[in-house]
Amino acid sequence: MKTFKRILAIIALIFLIFGIKFCYEIAYSPYNTAISHSDRMTIFYRPGCSRCHKVLPKLLLPAYFSLKRDYFINANELTDKQLNKIGLYRTPGFYTHGKIYQTVDESKIRDLWSQR
Repeated sequence: MKTFKRILAIIALIFLIFGIKFCYEIAYSPYNTAISHSDRMTIFYRPGCSRCHKVLPKLLLPAYFSLKRDYFINANELTDKQLNKIGLYRTPGFYTHGKIYQTVDESKIRDLWSQR
């Protein structure tokens, strides 16, 4: 029973650590920093976007346990100039390697996620 409690405590600690990282990524993803790190995935979303609601729940688990730093940016908080700079016209948008992909195609999103 003691071993079981230790294993359970380790699992809980792992979830806590990844949870803190994930919450930090969502809460602190400045636009300028995200764009300057084009080798990382930046996900642009809008809270009321039906396309985002279709795609983003499927990315939560992979993003939660990702060892890489990802950025999550609410497109509603950006200016038109910032949106035009990267060419974001529809959400969700996935910015990586200097290009923006505005898609809900799950296979394309999986490819982008694996290449980041």
